[in-house]
Amino acid sequence: MERQIEGEATFPPFVQELIDRGKLEGIREGKRDTLLRLLARAGIVLAEDERARLQACTDIATLDRWIDNVLGAKTATEVLS
Repeated sequence: MERQIEGEATFPPFVQELIDRGKLEGIREGKRDTLLRLLARAGIVLAEDERARLQACTDIATLDRWIDNVLGAKTATEVLS
């Protein structure tokens, strides 16, 4: 099924969509993990509902904002704003 065009593999559209979805979920998971590590490092403890909110977040821009918010934050509320 794989075809070569100018040195790059091409896949049928449905396969490429699955690959792209997997890449995006990998990025999201990495950002969630980074955020959890930064929170732990900063000594900020998450309540269960805050942890659930973080784990449910699929918006990369929001995750990036939360990662930035860890710097200088004292509470989870400050981070997740």
